[in-house]
Amino acid sequence: MASARYTLNIKPEDLKPDQPRQLTRKEKLANWWWYHRVHVALAAAVLVILVWLAADMLGRTLPDYQIALVTSRYVPDSVTTELGDALAAFGQDLNGDGKTVVQVTGYQLALGGMAEAGSAPASGSASASGSALAPDAYTQMAGLTTLTGDVTARSSLIFLTDDPEDLQASFGLLAAADGSLPEEGAGLAGVELYAFAGCPALAGLPLSEETRAYLNDFFLAHRGFVEGQTLAEYPAENQALYEQLIAGALPQ
Repeated sequence: MASARYTLNIKPEDLKPDQPRQLTRKEKLANWWWYHRVHVALAAAVLVILVWLAADMLGRTLPDYQIALVTSRYVPDSVTTELGDALAAFGQDLNGDGKTVVQVTGYQLALGGMAEAGSAPASGSASASGSALAPDAYTQMAGLTTLTGDVTARSSLIFLTDDPEDLQASFGLLAAADGSLPEEGAGLAGVELYAFAGCPALAGLPLSEETRAYLNDFFLAHRGFVEGQTLAEYPAENQALYEQLIAGALPQ
């Protein structure tokens, strides 16, 4: 119990708690900023990224055709850009944006380690996986992830590769002439395969010496699909492009 000495002269108003001081508008803003500055900074960063992505998408010309180039070698941008620009002469403006765009996407990954051992190479074909430096782990993972995304999204009908044996052993997507998939484990038996240098249409492309030398040992093939599936966009038009590119060529 409190001593009478301390409570004798206490007035009722002395027992009322002190009223908190009302903060000014400036003090309220400063207090709010102190507790939320990290959240604001994160939100601003996210907004900047979203605006950048939106601007990039709006300013980008969408491709009418997509072609996959698969190799264990480094893929120079000059090769994919130059080849895509040259192949545009064979296509048409499918999406109505006023331009015919053939996008050649390079996927760098070593397929030899993924394929089953003991598969026999096709006649006239040669695996390049052993003749080039293997990509590092990061490049390998990036190439595998992006190529798997292409396959899953059914983006590319036409494939260019310097290692068709291991590509088929790893993914089993290269098709016969009628578009059907060979039996699992059959390797390249029955796969329709054309040498890049043996296709008159490709041999006549206006390419630089460096790009032509890079593509000289590549092969052209087209993808097959399981029953009920087809290319995600413009399947008939992509098939027509493929047939133009192999016209007059002899399969391997």
